[in-house]
Amino acid sequence: MARNRVFKSTLTMWVRNGLSLLMQDSKKYNLEALFERLTFNQHRQLVLFCGSQKWAATELNKLTRKTTSFLTLSKEPAFKQAQWPEHLHQILGQEFEVAIYDGYSGVIPNKLAALSGTIKAGGILALVLPELAQLNSWCDEGITTWQNHQQSLTTSPFLARWQRLFAQLPISIISETNDTRLSLPDFKPASELNHRLGEQDKVIETLIRLLTKSQQHILLTADRGRGKSSALGLLASKMPEQSFVICARQYQAVKSSFTHLAKALGVEYSGNEKTLANLRFCPPDKLLQENISDDIILIDEAAALPVPTLIKIAEKFKRSVFASTLVGYEGNGRGYTLRFKRFLTKHYPTYQQLTLNAPIRYEQCDPLESSINKLFALDAEFNAPKQLEQFEFTHITSEDLLHDEHLLRQAFSLLVLAHYQTSVNDLRQLLDQPENKLFAIKQQNHLLGICLVSIEGVLNADSIAMIAQQNRRPKGHLLPQQLYHLLQQDAFLSHKAARVVRIAIAPDFQSQKLGQQLLNYTEQQLQDEVDYFGSSFGCTAKLLKFWQENEYQIVKLGFKQDKASGEYAALVVKTKTLKTQLATLKALFDSQFPYQLLSHYKQLPYELVLCILLSRPKIEASEIQKQYLQSLTTQPANVEQGLPQIWHLALQRPDLLCNLSAISQRLIIKLVLQNNTKEVILSDFELHSKKQLNQQLHNLVTELYVQI
Repeated sequence: MARNRVFKSTLTMWVRNGLSLLMQDSKKYNLEALFERLTFNQHRQLVLFCGSQKWAATELNKLTRKTTSFLTLSKEPAFKQAQWPEHLHQILGQEFEVAIYDGYSGVIPNKLAALSGTIKAGGILALVLPELAQLNSWCDEGITTWQNHQQSLTTSPFLARWQRLFAQLPISIISETNDTRLSLPDFKPASELNHRLGEQDKVIETLIRLLTKSQQHILLTADRGRGKSSALGLLASKMPEQSFVICARQYQAVKSSFTHLAKALGVEYSGNEKTLANLRFCPPDKLLQENISDDIILIDEAAALPVPTLIKIAEKFKRSVFASTLVGYEGNGRGYTLRFKRFLTKHYPTYQQLTLNAPIRYEQCDPLESSINKLFALDAEFNAPKQLEQFEFTHITSEDLLHDEHLLRQAFSLLVLAHYQTSVNDLRQLLDQPENKLFAIKQQNHLLGICLVSIEGVLNADSIAMIAQQNRRPKGHLLPQQLYHLLQQDAFLSHKAARVVRIAIAPDFQSQKLGQQLLNYTEQQLQDEVDYFGSSFGCTAKLLKFWQENEYQIVKLGFKQDKASGEYAALVVKTKTLKTQLATLKALFDSQFPYQLLSHYKQLPYELVLCILLSRPKIEASEIQKQYLQSLTTQPANVEQGLPQIWHLALQRPDLLCNLSAISQRLIIKLVLQNNTKEVILSDFELHSKKQLNQQLHNLVTELYVQI
């Protein structure tokens, strides 16, 4: 039979690669039968090596001694060629028959999930752990990643959950002291084995057809390992007369596209060229500065870019493909897809969405992928009720999450939808950080929203002294430490804080005040326990207004834009205990912000500037100011000389700006408060001459005078 010939050729390849020797070394545990079936089915599997670290190193060194196609992640030198890379990009993009992860070195979910993506069809991921019976009482070295300063954790609910799941997953278990349990899959008939490239070919054909239009934006989404990046390179190879620009945060992310383009064209690619044939790499900041009209723009890992940047790209270029991973190791694209789709639906309703479902490097229904998805809740999808009915507020404990898998997956999927940077590390944080508190809105068996809070502060005298002397920054306690560095006062360190980490409301029920109600409930539950509340977030006018409406005051705005959101980080605080300190912080921020508008925040959106200004104390205009403003209304030629007085008035009475026309509101902020050049103003406001600008300034002065 044809299928038998394929299997024989596969075994021949094994011998050529030395894998037959690997199989011989695995006879002790009958792993050769597992390798044989995995290779036939083009699948991969998770294999637990449960016992002491020394025993596991000895057994796995035997397994890998006859092959060079393996990678071991461990801090223990007893493992052959052990390494412990700090960054995930040092792992991704490689392929191995065997990958080993030493749990004794620390169970870091992002790292383990990334390693699983490097394994070839027919291979295994060997995970080293203690005997399974010990997992609910064992703490790995990585637990320190999730504990704050002055904490000492002795158990891990995250690992206790694994103990339960391991009994349900298609995995094999090799034990030092207990019986071996091999999960030997049946040989799949040929009819169930798919040609894995078929779906990718169809998607590329569809892309070619759509991109022949004069204007077309396309969303291409996929899970890991579906050939998304390679499809972009193959697309360029099939349209040789068309120029493409490929964009990503890092060149490393698009190497696969260049590799597949080079292979399709039969040309050399060293791994460093940023232009190959008709494909050119360009980072996002430079892309927006380029004047190109006919090139097709390919954005790889679009969800890693700020949504405002993606919007600018869509507005600037007529044809573009926004490709992103739905489920990843460092974050995921579901939340990004929702937000960006809203923009496209409103402004470009003819946009198209394509999806790659079939894996490229292994067959569908892969046991390893299934196990990793379950262990890290990567496949958790949020299912909202059809309509809002009677709901209740509740406090969800770590024990609740541990013993109710459905509840855990709902909570994690809400976090995933709320923020792109939610990663599998956050799942462990959710379970293993005892100072986290989770409050929720429930409607029967559905979560409608969650509020995740971190309890911080109450640092001892030694820790406060170390912070004051800048000897070190204790782990965690982010809110107290940030506030201390603003004011250099111990009060925020010695008092207890509740930092709101995330508020996530089901997308279908947003804008119905549920977030505000949930925050109020959270404050009520904690008001007798903590001295002050606060939060740090990517600042937009809409978000800041939410916090201001709940009596939080902004005391800091960062100077650097966040790489994921494109926004500046804001720090807001609310307190009944530390009112004097908060008033001092707010006064300090208010005094600094006008100068910072002229330097760091010249491009800050005018809506956000206005939102911040409205929190300033009001100072009534003097009679002299009123008289001067009146004189400007009758002397249009002198309006420019009056800009300093307009500047003072805008800072004294920012509420006056709310009643200005939209163009006057923008003009007073961008020209007067942010001091942008006239050339920038003319371009941004689409004015054709300075005469038109002066007329708009005169209108602005007239509108202001009417109000005072």
